[in-house]
Amino acid sequence: MEDIRVLLGKRIKELRKKRNITQQQLAELIDIDQRNLSAIECGINFPTKSFMKIADAFNIKLQELFDFEHLELSNENIKIEIKNMVDKLDPHDLKIIYRFLKSMN
Repeated sequence: MEDIRVLLGKRIKELRKKRNITQQQLAELIDIDQRNLSAIECGINFPTKSFMKIADAFNIKLQELFDFEHLELSNENIKIEIKNMVDKLDPHDLKIIYRFLKSMN
């Protein structure tokens, strides 16, 4: 299992990129230096004093900042999780998922 600092850094970077925000822009929003934000995203620094500011900048609840289960899964575990989810689908939803996946190939 990865260190929580690394996982949190990956999550912050994921959220930042998803919103098309640069490190500099986010650093300004949460009132820290860009180098400090970079160190947070790399898992070197832990943003103890900035948790709420980061969550506010992304307009999310604080617990969503710690939603990094998907970052811990290996590709093999992701496949197993997907298979387990697919096994529980009703036939209609299964067909929808099939068409979606087929369109990605």
